[in-house]
Amino acid sequence: MNKTAITLGYFGLGMVAVVGVITTVIFAPDAKDDVIQFVGTIMAVASTGAVTFYMLGKQNEKVETIQKQTNGTLSKLMEENAQLQQELKNRADETSAEG
Repeated sequence: MNKTAITLGYFGLGMVAVVGVITTVIFAPDAKDDVIQFVGTIMAVASTGAVTFYMLGKQNEKVETIQKQTNGTLSKLMEENAQLQQELKNRADETSAEG
């Protein structure tokens, strides 16, 4: 996710929250504590979600970079390892047959 989109979304949510609190203070002052607590909870959840989504995007970029950098190197390494294991097994069989 884009940092700008996250920031604008969070500020938009904050502005709606401020308008909601002001409206509540004007029309229902006895409920202002509950509304402020609710707004605080919503803002905390929104910020946690935004940070989580942003960090997941960054992690995905790192994984893609690593995949581009390896470019099949691991499969070549595994093929070479299997070939060497087979060669070792053949030599072990030859040694046991001779002895």
